[in-house]
Amino acid sequence: MKTRLAWAVLAVAAVSLAGCSQHIEYAPSQDHQALESSEFLHFMAQEPMVTYDQLGRAALLLADGEERPMSFDERVAELKSRGIVREEWNYAADTIVNRGTLAYVILKVCRMPGGINTFLSGLTGLGCERYALKEVTRRKIVPYGFAYQVPTGGEVARALARADDYMAKRGLYESAEGELDSPEDIE
Repeated sequence: MKTRLAWAVLAVAAVSLAGCSQHIEYAPSQDHQALESSEFLHFMAQEPMVTYDQLGRAALLLADGEERPMSFDERVAELKSRGIVREEWNYAADTIVNRGTLAYVILKVCRMPGGINTFLSGLTGLGCERYALKEVTRRKIVPYGFAYQVPTGGEVARALARADDYMAKRGLYESAEGELDSPEDIE
């Protein structure tokens, strides 16, 4: 009986120490705030990993097509007000982004309809990143992987480029002429 109790205590301790959502921090090689939009995207593509601050900037750039100078806190407030990130996410600026977070942000920016599991997980927050990853993987925007895996900057840049193509094909932003694309222009 004591042996089982000891093993149970050790198992609980190991799980609690390992944690389900670890916040890994990373200091990029350069301050991305000092870079213009195109320089920023090129810089991000060269990084071994992407921070929450960088993803927030890239998400607003994808959503709006242009940038407004913002601090990290202003950017997070804007993303939360649009429903692009969840209220529960209290990441620091230098927290590393995982595939699930990236997928959720892309799903929301692109206004992708999801299945019933995506809808229900979005309401509860349980598994929302996992189901978002399934949706964007199915649409070939983010390559297959686990929600907790850390993508490289290049993978994030490619996913954002594919998300931009998705939005362009569906007329989710204005074309170069300043008019919304018509449904006939979409494949």
